[in-house]
Amino acid sequence: MSKNYVLTLTMWWAMHVIVSGKLERIALESHTVLEDFNGYHTISIVHFHVPANVINSLFKFTAKELKTGGIGRCPPREVTVFLKYGSIAVGSPDGSKIGAKLFERRRQFSNFTFTSEIDEYELQRPNPAPGDWYAIAFRSWSDPDSEKITQQGLGATCSTILDSELSIEKAKIALVIDPSDDHTILLNKTMNSARLQYLITEDKEPVNISITSTCGNPCKVLANLVVEDVVSSILINFTVKTSFTPYPGYFHYLNLRLLSGNTTNVTVSFVKLLEKQTRQSEIELVRKTLPEFFTFDYEFFEENSTTATPVNISENGLTVLNFRIGTVYDVGGTLSIGIKLVNESHDIVVVGCISLGIYPTITTNGSCTVSTITVPADLWINSTTPQFLHIPFPEPGVWHLTLKSFRVPSNCTCRSSSDSAVSCNCMQPISTRIETSIGSSPCIEGKCSSNGKCNTYLHSGGFAFSTCQCHGGYRGFDCADDTYVLTGGQILVRFFMLTLSNLGFIASVYIAFKREYYTEAVVYGAVMFFSTFYHACEAGEDVIGICITKLSVLQFCDFYNALLSIWVTLVAMASFGTKITAFCQISGAIVLALGAELDRTALWVFLLPAITGFGLIGFSWGSRCRRQRNLGYPASRYKNIYLPGGLGIVSLGLVCYAFLQTRRNYHIVHSFWHICVALGVVLLLPKRKHMK
Repeated sequence: MSKNYVLTLTMWWAMHVIVSGKLERIALESHTVLEDFNGYHTISIVHFHVPANVINSLFKFTAKELKTGGIGRCPPREVTVFLKYGSIAVGSPDGSKIGAKLFERRRQFSNFTFTSEIDEYELQRPNPAPGDWYAIAFRSWSDPDSEKITQQGLGATCSTILDSELSIEKAKIALVIDPSDDHTILLNKTMNSARLQYLITEDKEPVNISITSTCGNPCKVLANLVVEDVVSSILINFTVKTSFTPYPGYFHYLNLRLLSGNTTNVTVSFVKLLEKQTRQSEIELVRKTLPEFFTFDYEFFEENSTTATPVNISENGLTVLNFRIGTVYDVGGTLSIGIKLVNESHDIVVVGCISLGIYPTITTNGSCTVSTITVPADLWINSTTPQFLHIPFPEPGVWHLTLKSFRVPSNCTCRSSSDSAVSCNCMQPISTRIETSIGSSPCIEGKCSSNGKCNTYLHSGGFAFSTCQCHGGYRGFDCADDTYVLTGGQILVRFFMLTLSNLGFIASVYIAFKREYYTEAVVYGAVMFFSTFYHACEAGEDVIGICITKLSVLQFCDFYNALLSIWVTLVAMASFGTKITAFCQISGAIVLALGAELDRTALWVFLLPAITGFGLIGFSWGSRCRRQRNLGYPASRYKNIYLPGGLGIVSLGLVCYAFLQTRRNYHIVHSFWHICVALGVVLLLPKRKHMK
């Protein structure tokens, strides 16, 4: 963005309160639920449509926390929103790397962050392009290794809700004009804004616009030229001329606003600049749509041919391949552009330059010139192996791929320069043939670097798109970032700690058999078995895995037997008679099976056997003490040593389990919890003689 445009825009904002018309709200989307950012499969999309004749727009976003359960209040969260015209913005909110080669000269987007304390964030976009605008929103990324793993129900359960609005100001005067004629518009305090719409059909040459204001110094008129985006912004008090490179086949818009003064006539005239144009051979590619979502190809067919054929690149001039991306339904996948030589050659290169709307040209040193800007080539092909450039969520419109082939001797250094003024005699134009592979597919060519699953059809805010869902610690748009991927040694440490720590229950099983608690011994053995194999199945990060059955089955068995072990231990401590003990054990087993199936991670599922069990202990021990008329039950050795020792160890493990677990230390804290529970059972399971 140029300094002049920023200065002019700042001036416009400063005067906006005085000169602008009333903003009218035209769109409201409420109750969009946001998730923590963990890849693009966790984003929420809000779709806006800006109508024609709009000279100013205001996007407003409000975030709040909605409590859905638990205890306590919902803390505010940080929310991030990307706003872009035409398609979804592609970024790396988590700082992840993307392995695929991406096209970098994309349309700019707004990126802002605010908190969910019912704060309003307003983004004013003067001179918006008419059509589709997309906002993607999510709870801002945080380091997953530092994220706490808390027991469900101990804190508040919250949802972050986003409300979105779009308000617009329409131009007081809206005209469709012919750029071949001069036009005069009267602006005054009442009719202080105008929007001129005109179509440029085939012209590629730069166009000069002359804008004249009749009232001179007392008046200031702001003019903005818009083609899909703001191309230029100028402040006028007499006559100003500016030139721009047109987008052939696109509607162009000239927005005028009277900033100061009472009235003025503004005259607009267009003059085509005569410049020497490079000879171009244009090829319209044929679209072939396939049945899968976001899957279509663009191919070149020679006359009367029914199969795609190679493209001939002439040494005289440029070859331009044209293809159109449609709105909404075409922008949810990834456009991939691949080129390769038909015949292997060590000194021939094909330079490719890509642009949306504007025809790019190629300099003598193999650089790309788009409008007035020169940049390095987008594609540099010198082999029969295809080279690809990917454009995720491509903007709709007509794309142009300009190609030129050169003979480049091995001692030629021009290719390292992006300066179009460099004289490059060593690179000589030459004719050659290439094969192209241009098309759209979900994710990146239908896959995610072999490190994730391609979700070929996700739906959010009425918009469909495809994206990767990474596994094994990988992240990024194409699952190529391995920053959080564990090494083989780290995976082994976690695997063995989480599995072997369950061997502590061998002591529990032994003590239970020795003290003739046979039912309890079977339950402790089941806890050891299912916890071991549950962690053996899930702890290996898709590298090591011993799954004797489905993970969901192992998880249920692990949670259920853990709950059952708590229950049977507390019933044993209550020391009822054989019949009542059996009744309590069977009844508890039925109720806990239901609870584990309903919500095995809920706090109430753990509290139910614990509170009920301690209630039974209090009733049983109180009844015994009342009959004995003293507090001598149970035996003092158990009451003063084993009971507080066991409760202390279990409580220590419980505190660590509930409040200290993070993704980084999960294997340590959870293994410690296994050991604490196993050792606690050894101390809490009473000897028969202590309960007489």
